[in-house]
Amino acid sequence: MEELFRTLGMNDNERDVYLSVIKAGKISANQVAKETGINRTTVYSIAKKLEKMGVLAFDLGQKVGYLVAIPPENLVTIFEKEEKKLAEKKQVAIELAKELSSLTHDKRYSVPRIRFVEEDDLEEYLYAVYPRWEESSSNSDNVWWGFEDDSFTTCYEKWIKWGWHRPNEGLRVELFFNEAQIEKQLTKEYSGRKMKTLPNHISFDSTLWIVGEYLIMVQTRSRPHYLVEIHDPVLARNQRELFKGLWALAPELSCI
Repeated sequence: MEELFRTLGMNDNERDVYLSVIKAGKISANQVAKETGINRTTVYSIAKKLEKMGVLAFDLGQKVGYLVAIPPENLVTIFEKEEKKLAEKKQVAIELAKELSSLTHDKRYSVPRIRFVEEDDLEEYLYAVYPRWEESSSNSDNVWWGFEDDSFTTCYEKWIKWGWHRPNEGLRVELFFNEAQIEKQLTKEYSGRKMKTLPNHISFDSTLWIVGEYLIMVQTRSRPHYLVEIHDPVLARNQRELFKGLWALAPELSCI
Protein backbone atom coordinates (compact mmCIF):
# COMPACT_ATOMS: atom_id res chain seq x y z
CA MET A 1 0.00 0.00 0.00
CA GLU A 2 2.89 2.36 0.76
CA GLU A 3 4.30 1.80 -2.73
CA LEU A 4 0.90 2.49 -4.28
CA PHE A 5 0.63 5.83 -2.47
CA ARG A 6 4.14 6.80 -3.58
CA THR A 7 3.22 5.95 -7.15
CA LEU A 8 0.24 8.28 -6.84
CA GLY A 9 2.61 11.03 -5.77
CA MET A 10 1.86 11.07 -2.04
CA ASN A 11 4.67 11.22 0.49
CA ASP A 12 4.50 9.48 3.90
CA ASN A 13 2.87 12.41 5.75
CA GLU A 14 0.27 12.91 3.03
CA ARG A 15 -0.50 9.20 3.09
CA ASP A 16 -0.88 9.18 6.89
CA VAL A 17 -3.24 12.19 6.86
CA TYR A 18 -5.33 10.67 4.09
CA LEU A 19 -5.59 7.29 5.85
CA SER A 20 -6.54 8.98 9.14
CA VAL A 21 -9.40 10.81 7.42
CA ILE A 22 -10.55 7.88 5.30
CA LYS A 23 -10.74 5.62 8.37
CA ALA A 24 -12.75 8.15 10.37
CA GLY A 25 -14.86 9.43 7.51
CA LYS A 26 -15.00 12.84 9.21
CA ILE A 27 -12.38 14.15 11.60
CA SER A 28 -10.90 17.43 12.86
CA ALA A 29 -7.41 18.56 11.97
CA ASN A 30 -6.50 18.51 15.68
CA GLN A 31 -7.49 14.85 15.93
CA VAL A 32 -5.53 13.97 12.79
CA ALA A 33 -2.48 15.71 14.29
CA LYS A 34 -2.82 13.64 17.47
CA GLU A 35 -3.24 10.37 15.61
CA THR A 36 -0.42 10.91 13.14
CA GLY A 37 2.03 12.94 15.24
CA ILE A 38 2.16 15.52 12.45
CA ASN A 39 2.14 19.23 13.33
CA ARG A 40 -1.41 20.71 13.12
CA THR A 41 -0.29 23.44 10.71
CA THR A 42 1.29 20.83 8.48
CA VAL A 43 -1.91 18.77 8.59
CA TYR A 44 -3.84 21.77 7.24
CA SER A 45 -1.28 22.28 4.49
CA ILE A 46 -1.43 18.62 3.50
CA ALA A 47 -5.23 18.64 3.60
CA LYS A 48 -5.28 21.59 1.19
CA LYS A 49 -3.12 19.64 -1.25
CA LEU A 50 -5.29 16.52 -0.92
CA GLU A 51 -8.35 18.68 -1.48
CA LYS A 52 -6.86 19.91 -4.77
CA MET A 53 -6.19 16.30 -5.69
CA GLY A 54 -9.89 15.61 -5.14
CA VAL A 55 -9.60 13.01 -2.35
CA LEU A 56 -10.50 15.15 0.69
CA ALA A 57 -12.95 17.98 1.41
CA PHE A 58 -13.31 20.61 4.14
CA ASP A 59 -16.61 20.71 6.07
CA LEU A 60 -16.84 24.30 7.33
CA GLY A 61 -20.54 24.21 8.22
CA GLN A 62 -19.86 23.81 11.93
CA LYS A 63 -18.00 25.72 14.61
CA VAL A 64 -15.15 23.25 14.37
CA GLY A 65 -13.84 22.55 10.87
CA TYR A 66 -13.67 18.94 9.80
CA LEU A 67 -11.86 17.01 7.15
CA VAL A 68 -14.17 14.75 5.19
CA ALA A 69 -13.16 11.73 3.17
CA ILE A 70 -14.20 11.47 -0.43
CA PRO A 71 -14.99 7.88 -1.54
CA PRO A 72 -11.80 5.97 -2.40
CA GLU A 73 -13.04 5.57 -5.95
CA ASN A 74 -12.27 9.28 -6.37
CA LEU A 75 -8.56 8.45 -6.43
CA VAL A 76 -9.16 7.82 -10.12
CA THR A 77 -9.94 11.53 -10.53
CA ILE A 78 -6.27 12.29 -9.90
CA PHE A 79 -5.42 10.63 -13.18
CA GLU A 80 -8.44 12.03 -14.98
CA LYS A 81 -7.33 15.56 -14.09
CA GLU A 82 -3.76 14.84 -15.16
CA GLU A 83 -4.99 13.33 -18.42
CA LYS A 84 -7.08 16.43 -19.10
CA LYS A 85 -4.13 18.74 -18.38
CA LEU A 86 -1.86 16.61 -20.57
CA ALA A 87 -4.38 16.64 -23.42
CA GLU A 88 -4.62 20.44 -23.18
CA LYS A 89 -0.83 20.79 -23.23
CA LYS A 90 -0.60 18.42 -26.19
CA GLN A 91 -3.09 20.51 -28.14
CA VAL A 92 -1.13 23.68 -27.35
CA ALA A 93 2.07 21.94 -28.48
CA ILE A 94 0.41 20.92 -31.77
CA GLU A 95 -0.73 24.48 -32.42
CA LEU A 96 2.68 25.88 -31.50
CA ALA A 97 4.42 23.38 -33.79
CA LYS A 98 2.23 24.55 -36.68
CA GLU A 99 3.12 28.18 -36.02
CA LEU A 100 6.85 27.43 -35.77
CA SER A 101 6.72 25.29 -38.89
CA SER A 102 5.26 28.16 -40.87
CA LEU A 103 8.13 30.34 -39.71
CA THR A 104 10.85 27.89 -40.69
CA HIS A 105 9.33 27.43 -44.14
CA ASP A 106 9.35 31.16 -44.76
CA LYS A 107 12.20 31.88 -47.18
CA ARG A 108 12.95 35.10 -45.33
CA TYR A 109 13.48 33.38 -42.00
CA SER A 110 14.98 30.17 -40.70
CA VAL A 111 15.88 28.68 -37.34
CA PRO A 112 19.68 28.13 -37.30
CA ARG A 113 21.23 25.02 -35.84
CA ILE A 114 24.61 25.69 -34.30
CA ARG A 115 27.36 23.24 -33.35
CA PHE A 116 30.57 23.95 -31.49
CA VAL A 117 33.41 21.44 -31.88
CA GLU A 118 36.50 21.52 -29.67
CA GLU A 119 40.01 20.64 -30.81
CA ASP A 120 40.01 17.09 -29.42
CA ASP A 121 37.05 16.20 -31.64
CA LEU A 122 37.77 18.50 -34.57
CA GLU A 123 39.60 16.20 -36.99
CA GLU A 124 37.17 13.33 -36.45
CA TYR A 125 34.27 15.74 -36.97
CA LEU A 126 35.72 17.01 -40.26
CA TYR A 127 35.78 13.49 -41.70
CA ALA A 128 32.36 12.58 -40.33
CA VAL A 129 30.54 15.71 -41.48
CA TYR A 130 32.15 16.12 -44.90
CA PRO A 131 29.55 14.01 -46.78
CA ARG A 132 26.78 16.19 -45.37
CA TRP A 133 28.54 19.40 -46.43
CA GLU A 134 29.29 17.81 -49.80
CA GLU A 135 25.62 16.94 -50.36
CA SER A 136 24.46 20.40 -49.33
CA SER A 137 26.97 21.99 -51.68
CA SER A 138 25.87 19.81 -54.62
CA ASN A 139 22.26 20.88 -53.99
CA SER A 140 23.36 24.51 -54.23
CA ASP A 141 26.02 25.75 -56.69
CA ASN A 142 28.60 23.03 -55.88
CA VAL A 143 31.15 25.66 -54.87
CA TRP A 144 32.92 26.21 -51.54
CA TRP A 145 33.17 29.97 -51.00
CA GLY A 146 34.97 31.94 -48.33
CA PHE A 147 38.46 32.24 -46.90
CA GLU A 148 40.93 29.58 -45.80
CA ASP A 149 43.74 30.38 -43.39
CA ASP A 150 47.04 28.64 -44.13
CA SER A 151 47.25 27.48 -40.50
CA PHE A 152 44.21 25.28 -41.19
CA THR A 153 45.75 23.99 -44.41
CA THR A 154 48.95 23.12 -42.54
CA CYS A 155 47.17 21.35 -39.67
CA TYR A 156 44.60 19.49 -41.75
CA GLU A 157 46.32 18.99 -45.11
CA LYS A 158 45.64 15.25 -44.94
CA TRP A 159 41.88 15.88 -44.64
CA ILE A 160 41.95 18.36 -47.55
CA LYS A 161 43.66 15.83 -49.82
CA TRP A 162 41.26 13.11 -48.67
CA GLY A 163 38.35 15.31 -49.70
CA TRP A 164 39.76 15.86 -53.18
CA HIS A 165 40.11 12.12 -53.73
CA ARG A 166 36.39 11.59 -53.18
CA PRO A 167 34.17 11.39 -56.29
CA ASN A 168 33.17 15.08 -56.09
CA GLU A 169 31.96 15.54 -59.63
CA GLY A 170 31.92 19.21 -60.60
CA LEU A 171 33.00 20.45 -57.16
CA ARG A 172 34.87 23.76 -57.18
CA VAL A 173 36.65 25.60 -54.40
CA GLU A 174 36.86 29.35 -54.86
CA LEU A 175 38.50 30.71 -51.74
CA PHE A 176 40.55 33.67 -50.70
CA PHE A 177 43.70 32.89 -48.78
CA ASN A 178 46.72 34.55 -47.19
CA GLU A 179 50.00 34.20 -49.09
CA ALA A 180 51.57 30.84 -48.19
CA GLN A 181 53.56 28.24 -50.12
CA ILE A 182 51.38 25.34 -48.96
CA GLU A 183 48.29 26.99 -50.51
CA LYS A 184 50.06 27.42 -53.85
CA GLN A 185 51.22 23.81 -53.82
CA LEU A 186 47.74 22.37 -53.16
CA THR A 187 46.22 24.60 -55.82
CA LYS A 188 48.69 23.21 -58.36
CA GLU A 189 47.80 19.65 -57.35
CA TYR A 190 44.01 20.02 -57.64
CA SER A 191 42.58 21.85 -60.64
CA GLY A 192 39.21 22.46 -58.97
CA ARG A 193 40.86 24.45 -56.21
CA LYS A 194 40.82 28.10 -57.29
CA MET A 195 42.29 30.62 -54.88
CA LYS A 196 42.93 34.34 -54.74
CA THR A 197 45.05 36.30 -52.28
CA LEU A 198 43.60 38.99 -50.09
CA PRO A 199 45.09 42.49 -50.33
CA ASN A 200 48.02 42.91 -47.93
CA HIS A 201 46.24 45.47 -45.76
CA ILE A 202 43.42 43.02 -44.91
CA SER A 203 44.12 40.93 -41.82
CA PHE A 204 42.06 37.72 -41.73
CA ASP A 205 43.23 34.65 -39.87
CA SER A 206 40.22 32.40 -39.32
CA THR A 207 38.91 29.98 -41.91
CA LEU A 208 35.39 30.74 -43.11
CA TRP A 209 33.56 28.49 -45.57
CA ILE A 210 30.12 28.84 -47.09
CA VAL A 211 29.03 25.38 -48.22
CA GLY A 212 25.46 24.97 -49.43
CA GLU A 213 23.25 25.76 -46.44
CA TYR A 214 26.17 25.76 -44.00
CA LEU A 215 28.41 28.48 -42.63
CA ILE A 216 31.58 26.98 -41.11
CA MET A 217 34.19 28.89 -39.10
CA VAL A 218 37.43 27.23 -37.98
CA GLN A 219 40.03 28.86 -35.74
CA THR A 220 43.44 27.19 -36.01
CA ARG A 221 45.77 30.16 -35.65
CA SER A 222 46.07 29.63 -31.88
CA ARG A 223 45.31 26.89 -29.35
CA PRO A 224 42.86 25.46 -28.69
CA HIS A 225 41.49 24.99 -32.19
CA TYR A 226 37.72 24.98 -32.57
CA LEU A 227 34.99 24.88 -35.20
CA VAL A 228 31.59 26.54 -35.27
CA GLU A 229 29.03 25.21 -37.74
CA ILE A 230 25.81 27.11 -38.46
CA HIS A 231 23.10 25.45 -40.52
CA ASP A 232 21.04 28.38 -41.75
CA PRO A 233 19.97 28.55 -45.43
CA VAL A 234 19.24 32.28 -45.28
CA LEU A 235 22.52 33.30 -43.63
CA ALA A 236 24.49 30.95 -45.91
CA ARG A 237 22.82 32.36 -49.03
CA ASN A 238 23.62 35.94 -48.01
CA GLN A 239 27.25 35.14 -47.22
CA ARG A 240 27.61 33.17 -50.45
CA GLU A 241 26.37 36.13 -52.50
CA LEU A 242 28.81 38.39 -50.65
CA PHE A 243 31.83 36.21 -51.40
CA LYS A 244 30.72 35.61 -54.99
CA GLY A 245 30.67 39.38 -55.42
CA LEU A 246 34.09 39.79 -53.81
CA TRP A 247 35.49 36.99 -55.97
CA ALA A 248 34.21 38.70 -59.11
CA LEU A 249 35.75 42.03 -58.05
CA ALA A 250 39.12 40.59 -57.03
CA PRO A 251 41.95 41.11 -59.57
CA GLU A 252 42.46 38.08 -61.78
CA LEU A 253 46.20 38.48 -61.34
CA SER A 254 45.86 37.35 -57.72
CA CYS A 255 44.40 34.03 -58.82
CA ILE A 256 46.81 31.09 -58.64
